[in-house]
Amino acid sequence: MNLSRIIVFVGMPRFFFDFTDTGQVFPDVEGTDLPDLEAAKQEAVRALVEITTDKLPDGPYREFVMKVPDESDQTFAEAVLKFELRER
Repeated sequence: MNLSRIIVFVGMPRFFFDFTDTGQVFPDVEGTDLPDLEAAKQEAVRALVEITTDKLPDGPYREFVMKVPDESDQTFAEAVLKFELRER
């Protein structure tokens, strides 16, 4: 996947938060400067919960993924939230 990323070197690492909603990708082209990977993982979880709060439930299945790559497009973490309605 070749995403056009805006890369700015300011001393802190820049992380991107690429959101996927059941296969539809919404790339983050600006990114966010954060002090470290731990801060990026916390931001990924916070953003995923915030984005998905208004989207669930909507049908019997949804899968949300927040990938956390850096400027070199190396993915360091993924936060995944799955919703599945099972009838019994």
